Amino acid sequence: MYQKFLAYKHCRTFQALLKPKECTAGLFLLLVIKSTAPNIDRRVTIRNTWGKGGVINGVKVKLVFLLGITERFLGQPLYQSLATEYRQYGDILQWDFQDSFFNLTLKEIHFLRWFATDCSSAKYVFKGDDDVFVNVFNIIEYVKYFNPDRDLFVGHILYNAIPKRNKKLKYFIPDIMYKNKAYPPYAGGGGYVMSRRTVLQLHQVAADVDLFPIDDVFVGMCLFRLKITPVPHNGFRTLGVPDAFMFDPCLYKDLIVVHRLNPAQIWIMWSLVTDTNFRCAKDEKDSARKLNVNLI
Repeated sequence: MYQKFLAYKHCRTFQALLKPKECTAGLFLLLVIKSTAPNIDRRVTIRNTWGKGGVINGVKVKLVFLLGITERFLGQPLYQSLATEYRQYGDILQWDFQDSFFNLTLKEIHFLRWFATDCSSAKYVFKGDDDVFVNVFNIIEYVKYFNPDRDLFVGHILYNAIPKRNKKLKYFIPDIMYKNKAYPPYAGGGGYVMSRRTVLQLHQVAADVDLFPIDDVFVGMCLFRLKITPVPHNGFRTLGVPDAFMFDPCLYKDLIVVHRLNPAQIWIMWSLVTDTNFRCAKDEKDSARKLNVNLI
């Protein structure tokens, strides 16, 4: 697997098979979600809960899913179901490479290229996985204090992460692929937020950075090359939340991203967080204070 990656890592350009509808002028927030063809239930859940596009709190929001190719699932071809899904929603961006763990970096650089050519009108980008709950209202509240034409990269930042040298681990990296003792700072891939300027700069520098099999680390390498310092934020829980708080809507109302949720859990949390009759056991002033501390 690693030998194959090294042999073909110079292949960096693949044809787009499906492209979403155009990004309109005035787009404020682009929600970009890594998915795979079999994860239909996750995409349906996101479209009907936190990922609804349109106008939210007075700004335009658009949803896009990033996919490669999965030819068969449970012995059945997937191209027909995906084509039907695309015709109905028009929010799928798919390329002609196999969906695999090692090809997530290909998905990264192809998204950056598509953004630069087809969607650079978007002021901010949230990029994450298809098993996350996202409080889009809090993203909008947070980024409105920034300038989209200045650098911004915020999320759950990992510092001094050490490459895994155990061959049995999913994130195993042999010395020949990375010799340094630690990775540069990078964000957990469950979700992070970027400004338009940062996305465009990542697109430019990515062409000069060798492909790396862990896409989150690859983005960190690009940020390091650009001398952009990623900003840590307590609202990004890319390691999930403790089981005791799994269904605490008051916690979710104050966060931005919670990772590692299944579709049923996302539906439950969305219904609780958006229930206008539900009130947390604290006064509104304390809620506003807590939110302000978390977001700023």
